Amino acid sequence: MNVSITFEPSGISGLVAQGTYLIDAARRMGAPLGAGCLAGKGDCPSCVVAIKAGASLLSPPTGVENKLLGIAGLTDSLRMACQAKIEGQGDIVLMVTAFRPQEAPPVDLPSDIEKKFGELSLNQKIAALLKFEAITMSEAFDAALKKPIAVGTRAFDSVVSRARAAKTNAKAKQ
Repeated sequence: MNVSITFEPSGISGLVAQGTYLIDAARRMGAPLGAGCLAGKGDCPSCVVAIKAGASLLSPPTGVENKLLGIAGLTDSLRMACQAKIEGQGDIVLMVTAFRPQEAPPVDLPSDIEKKFGELSLNQKIAALLKFEAITMSEAFDAALKKPIAVGTRAFDSVVSRARAAKTNAKAKQ
C-alpha cells in the first residue's frame, strides 16, 4: 500500500510504498535530506528529521537511533531517516532538521576507510562497490533528469536487484 509523505520546509510530497525507509523516500522524491549520509549505517546525524505527523506509522527506534539521538531526541520526535522504516498506512509529515549531537560521532578518515575496505573479503568488497555504484548511478540519473521517480529510481532498483542476485549466487557457490 502507498503512504503519503511530505518533507518540510521544501514542501516536496508524494506517495511511497509501505516498507520504504525514509531516506530512500527522500532520495527518490528529490527531497534535500541526507546528503552526507554514510550509506544508511546510522554513523552520522545528516539524515535526522523531526516527525510532525505520522510517527506511529514508522518502525520503532533502533539502537543506533537511541545511541545518537538519545532519549531526549526521541522524545522530541526526532528520527534518523536511514533507520526509520514506514510500516503503517496514512500520512507522514517530516521536518528536515540541522541536528547537532552533543557529542559528535567519530568521522572515518580516508585512511580508516581504506583499512576497513582492505579487511573485507572479496565478495564483501564486490558487494560494497556495486552498492556504491548503484547509488552513484541513481543520483546521476536523478540529477540529470530532475525527475526523482523516473528513470533513476528504476535503474537503481535494477542494479540493486542484480547485486543481490550476484551476492546470492556467490553464497550458493561457497
